[in-house]
Amino acid sequence: MRESDPTTPMILRIPSPLSYSLSAVTLVTQFSISRLTRFERTLSLWTGPISLSIYLTDSSDISTLESYLLSSPSLLSSYRSIALTIIKPSYEGTEAALVERLRYPINRLRNLALDIAPTAHVLVTDADFVPSPDMHSILETRAVPLISHPAASGRTRSPTLRRTAVVISAFVLSPPSNTTIPYPSTPSELSTLLSSHPPLATLTDPNAGHGPSLPSLLLSPSSSPSFDICYEPQWEPYYVLHTPSHPLYDERFTDQGGDKQSHALLLNALGYSFKALRDVWFMHPPKDALSTKEDEWPSSRLVDPELEVEDHTLANVNEEKKHFSVAQRDQRRWRYFEDYVPEVRRGFGWNFRFPGGCAAGVVGVRSFGRARAGVVFGM
Repeated sequence: MRESDPTTPMILRIPSPLSYSLSAVTLVTQFSISRLTRFERTLSLWTGPISLSIYLTDSSDISTLESYLLSSPSLLSSYRSIALTIIKPSYEGTEAALVERLRYPINRLRNLALDIAPTAHVLVTDADFVPSPDMHSILETRAVPLISHPAASGRTRSPTLRRTAVVISAFVLSPPSNTTIPYPSTPSELSTLLSSHPPLATLTDPNAGHGPSLPSLLLSPSSSPSFDICYEPQWEPYYVLHTPSHPLYDERFTDQGGDKQSHALLLNALGYSFKALRDVWFMHPPKDALSTKEDEWPSSRLVDPELEVEDHTLANVNEEKKHFSVAQRDQRRWRYFEDYVPEVRRGFGWNFRFPGGCAAGVVGVRSFGRARAGVVFGM
């Protein structure tokens, strides 16, 4: 790539050289160069296969990636077992090329990584989220059977016969200022962090984003390894799916905002049921630890000042939600509410957001449509 034409986009795909069992689950993720060091924690904890897309935002990222991989024999060995996709956009100096390059193609990167995932089941996540210890072995024994068709049915044992997404709850560490706390290694330690006063960890987004994961049920004593949960509008969970049945992510979404929400909405419209798995979780590092310039989305260089006018409703909103709000006002982008939702409604009918794959006894555990209070199912 270093010697290629800077104006010519390139995709380098390196499939994993390893073979895996039928029950193995591939962790699928994507990031730009700024997340390389942070991803090392995931590399140390995840014992299963990985399919990774790396986006080279700037031309200097090519040499940065090469230097990083050659900096440690053990690191290079780890990456040699990964199904790796490296994406070099055009570095042409025109304004149009710059805009296209800095619109981080998040869903395209996910789809590219999914395409070379080496196993029959996948778990798509984001690079900042760290898996809990032993997650892969637990997914093999508990998540995959929830998706696979029961052997006793006498019918073909095809995982496509059960439309189930196995949800992994996501939390964020929230220590007091100028302090650090260790990542929890057991459900008991996670429960302690969540129940502290003030809490030392919380759901990543306790409202629409991850609220349906219901930590009260996640950590409650139970003989069942999972529990049913219902789809809610604007939900964006992480889940295990059967790879050949996995719908692609809508590549019209770039950057942040609607990229995962649209996929969960599609699964619901297709009739998928959702089950949350106990004893596993993702943990996001403290938000303050990520507030450096290098961690900003590439498109932050493109933000139109006219879209960031003073908005009192965003005064106490975190940067992720503020980014989503700004993106929703940008008519040059593919937007979740204005563009995607009407398209799904035309394809699936007016009740496309009703949790059709949810058990009747579960509906009503939470208030649906919380993102738009007082409106049934967020309509």
